[in-house]
Amino acid sequence: MFSKKLIVLACAVLTGSFLAAQEELQEKEELKLTIEQAVECAIKGNISIKESEISLESAGRSKKYSWNSISPNIKATGSYSKSLPESVEIASSDGTVSLGANITFSFSPSLFGAVKTASLNYEKQEISYESACRTIELNVRKAFWALLLEQENINLQKNNMESSKKQYETNLSKYNRGALSNLDVLTAQVTYQNAELTYESAKTDWENDAASFLQLLGLDIDQKFYLEGSLEEILTLSEISSETTKDIKINSLEIKSLEKQIEAANASLLSSRLGSYAPSLSAGYSYSLSAKDSELSSIADNAKGTLSVGVSIPLDSFFPWSSNALTIESQKDSIAILQLEKENAETTLKVTVRNYLNQIAKSQENIKLRKSSISLAEQTYSMTLDAYNHGTRDLLSLQTASYNLLAAKVNLMSEANTLINAILDLENTLGMEFGTLGK
Repeated sequence: MFSKKLIVLACAVLTGSFLAAQEELQEKEELKLTIEQAVECAIKGNISIKESEISLESAGRSKKYSWNSISPNIKATGSYSKSLPESVEIASSDGTVSLGANITFSFSPSLFGAVKTASLNYEKQEISYESACRTIELNVRKAFWALLLEQENINLQKNNMESSKKQYETNLSKYNRGALSNLDVLTAQVTYQNAELTYESAKTDWENDAASFLQLLGLDIDQKFYLEGSLEEILTLSEISSETTKDIKINSLEIKSLEKQIEAANASLLSSRLGSYAPSLSAGYSYSLSAKDSELSSIADNAKGTLSVGVSIPLDSFFPWSSNALTIESQKDSIAILQLEKENAETTLKVTVRNYLNQIAKSQENIKLRKSSISLAEQTYSMTLDAYNHGTRDLLSLQTASYNLLAAKVNLMSEANTLINAILDLENTLGMEFGTLGK
């Protein structure tokens, strides 16, 4: 009996230890993410960046072996032939064994253009990879601040729900004492239930957006995490204006990409011209051995070697209606179009920078006004609550003051998120390191 109790006790202890260990493990698995850690996770695990890395590696191989058109073609051959007899009475003749090797080499001046084009395509892919990384980082930073805004909204809605619940309970207590009408109790109850629904809806929105955020980072969508940061940081940023950015050298990846496209198009045009008008060289050497079955020991005596050298000069390309000539003209048109796209992109860039600066200035001015609105809303709510408790204000006035205070706080945090989004977009447009402006 004693041994059974001992076994049961041991099992209970082990079970308790196991559950405690599991709980501790779960706590350890919860990730703490700063904005920089979130960006680091995305750079390592995001699918789009991995796809861009594969494309970059492919372009690197093409660049490394772009000279392969001059690589010689080497071929070895071997054959055996024998005449079949017309009848079994006739003895078959000896078979013939043939062995051979062939090597050919060709060179076209268009090789220089092909090598240059491959190198420029690799550089262009490097820009594409950098652009993919910056786009993901931009999205991660925006999502990070958006989640912080949702967290702040959840906290505000929770406080509002608890305040509404407290008001409902107070009104119910007054009604039970005969000091308040049933209508005020019902109104307070409806307000409390609506606040509860809003709070639950805010939590659901956060859970959905958190899953998308984890996918963006390349993490399991069931991974538990919490964000370390606050939108209060945005409210303390210094003012940003055209004076702040006038000395910043614009490093637009879009402009860089167009420049590389133009360089690559020019290199391709040069390659086409060389291939169409310049002579090509070719050389080859073949070596063969052959002998009868009965003479294999002397097969080397029948060795033959042949050397050939040739020059090919294209002439049809000098006709303006030829396919080569038309291809060259089309390539010239493509380069002209790319030049126009570059000019338009440069103008658009200036307009975009100005628009973001205007948005930032507007948001920073709005933040000052919203801070003042919160101070006024707090005073109004405090005075209205005091008046309501003394019976000089009705419940609707108190609810209106409470809603105005909540809306003022939500609007301030929302404005902070609008400001940081505009700053991030401006940094991305200028090609700056994120988190630089306003520090």
